[in-house]
Amino acid sequence: MAHEHQSPAPAASAELTELHEAASRLRVLAGQLTRRLRAAGEGTDVTLSQAAVLSGLDRRGPATTVELARWERVRPQSMGATLAGLEEAGLVERSPHPSDRRQVLISLSPEGRHRLAEVRRAREGWIAQALRERFDERERAVVVEAIGLLERLAED
Repeated sequence: MAHEHQSPAPAASAELTELHEAASRLRVLAGQLTRRLRAAGEGTDVTLSQAAVLSGLDRRGPATTVELARWERVRPQSMGATLAGLEEAGLVERSPHPSDRRQVLISLSPEGRHRLAEVRRAREGWIAQALRERFDERERAVVVEAIGLLERLAED
């Protein structure tokens, strides 16, 4: 006796379709926001990936290249290239690891901290202005609530 594959119930199928559509819209929106943020920070000469590394170091403190790569979900080799650019610009510093002399800790330099503040002002300024100009108070509250939900989505 052959088993027939049963399709999901219509309500479950409709929900799945709706979730896939939401996922598609969210993916497109993330790309659009990334491009807008990149444009907002054009005068800072710090790329989005470099700013992410500087921000991670600011939030979490000194780290190894492998730890930074894990935080940013990139290969250590890719992180090495990003760090080389940051080091050349004087935005990060290397120091010996306190317990493992084979490793090196990367930390923000004073100039890196200053440049990160500039980048944040430029990019966050664009977001704040857009929220103020394009949304009423109720809509801004919805956006703020959605941010918390999206943070949960992005958690490890």
